[in-house]
Parts: sequence; structure tokens; C-alpha cells
Amino acid sequence: MIDVDVFSKAGIGKNNEDYVLHSEIAPDISLIVVCDGMGGLSYGAEASSLVAHSIAEYLESNCSNQLPEQSIGNAIKYANDKIGQECIRLHDRMGTSIALALFVGDCCYYTWLGDVRIYHRQDDVLELLTKDHLAIEGNHSFITRCINGKDFRTPPKIEQLSMRADEEIYLVTDGYYLYNEIGSAAHLEIKIVDDATCVTIKP
Repeated sequence: MIDVDVFSKAGIGKNNEDYVLHSEIAPDISLIVVCDGMGGLSYGAEASSLVAHSIAEYLESNCSNQLPEQSIGNAIKYANDKIGQECIRLHDRMGTSIALALFVGDCCYYTWLGDVRIYHRQDDVLELLTKDHLAIEGNHSFITRCINGKDFRTPPKIEQLSMRADEEIYLVTDGYYLYNEIGSAAHLEIKIVDDATCVTIKP
């Protein structure tokens, strides 16, 4: 079983639209999902929670009879369909960025959409595993890929990483990584401006 440490705190004067889910799907299968609701849309917190639980729901029912990459891709699509249905029900737009790690034995399968990042630490070397789905125009930036109920132009990219006991994975929202160093300072010392979430995972 993996060790999971969760830090998540709302930004100044805000409700926290980040959401973390950790589920032990089977004795040797663990799921961690971090969602960051899109502030430019409506119901950010609700979108984050709905996506995380929809992914867990799908994987808990199907992970044992599908390959990990297949089950993750199908779970993302399932969650996207759920968001689409909720947008229709509410007559509004909602969406979330996401980072997902599925541990199967000593192997970590991971994927992401948006600007939630995944880092890997080995032998005191910190490596960013993901590339932000973010576009910048002038002084403004916007998410280019997310879960918002619309069809994906290309399927989410799913990567694989073998893990040792002395390594760590971090799933981190922009409210954390833009203002703080990953994995070094105590959480009590971090700077909080926007919703900040950092999940530390040790095999």
C-alpha cells in the first residue's frame, strides 16, 4: 500500500475549488486524483468533485478487467460525459484540470489535462513529468485541454513509470507550484495566494 500525504487550502477570500480523491481500489491498486476547478467557468468545486468521483466509480468497476492504460482512458471519457450531462442539467458551463496517478504494484500510470502538474523525485532530483496544457496571449493565459463535457480532439496521454520505495510522486495545482518549492518546505511555511494543493505519494 502506498503512503499518501494531502495538503489542500483555499486561496485568500475564496472557496477551495481543488479536490483530492484517494481510493484503494484493490490490495495492489491505488488511485489518486487531483482536480482544479476552472475559475473562469461556473461550479468549479462541484466540477472537481464530480470528475474525481466519476473516475473512481469507473475504475472501481472496471479496472480488474481492463489494461491500466485502457481503464484510465475510459474513466476520463466517462467523467467527461458526466460533466457534459451536468452542464446540460444546469444550463451552464463547468470544467476542471486534472492530474491522475494509478499505482498498480510498483508501476505508476499517470495522465493529466490542464495545468495540474505531476513531479517525480529520485535521489534528490526533482523532475517535472507533465507539460501544461496552457496558452498565453498577451497578459492572459487559458487552459487548452480540460474535462468540460466537450469531445477530446486527441485522447489524453497516459504514461508509465516504475517506482522504487525511495522515490516520490507529487500531484500539484498551480496555486501551490507557482509560489512554492515542491517537496522541500513544510506546508505550514508555504505561501497561499490561490487554491493550493500538493499531494505527496510514496510507494
